[in-house]
Amino acid sequence: MAAQELLDRTLALVGGQPITLSDARAAIALGLVGAGGSADPIAGVTAQLVDRELILREVQRYAPPTPPDTAIDARLDEVRARYPDRDALARVLNAHGLTEARLRAWLRDDLRTQAYLSQRFASASAPTDAEVLQAYTRGRAEFDKAGRSFTQAEPIVRERLAAARRRELIADWVSDLRRRTDVVILQR
Repeated sequence: MAAQELLDRTLALVGGQPITLSDARAAIALGLVGAGGSADPIAGVTAQLVDRELILREVQRYAPPTPPDTAIDARLDEVRARYPDRDALARVLNAHGLTEARLRAWLRDDLRTQAYLSQRFASASAPTDAEVLQAYTRGRAEFDKAGRSFTQAEPIVRERLAAARRRELIADWVSDLRRRTDVVILQR
């Protein structure tokens, strides 16, 4: 009898929705998620795909508008730019059992998610003037070296603080989504 070949493996279940090894490999191959430099990139990608599925479930509950085709096309062009030509991208898609339509759907979901997160966490992540001044003071050496006054550095500091706070709020929110959803990690 010939050796059996593993066709696919379920890595995780998110509310009953499977995330498979082929999902993880396709996401890595297409550059849709960062594989990172970990010893086990599949585990890291699985965690990202679990988070993505949790967020998408929430996004679908509130149904933000579908992004314009031009935005999806721009994202698709970014993916295409990773390959020497369209045939190379088509080969990668085919190797992972995907179509360009499925890739467009993934990119559309990413854009919907970004819009939802921007709306949901925009005002909550705005730093106060006192926080901006405090952060500027802590990082003043960096701005002095660049020859930037407080007035010049303020928008940079404000953006950094807002982005950090937004990441923290989103991470807390995703943790809460994990607690409210049945998530089973099978891959170890």
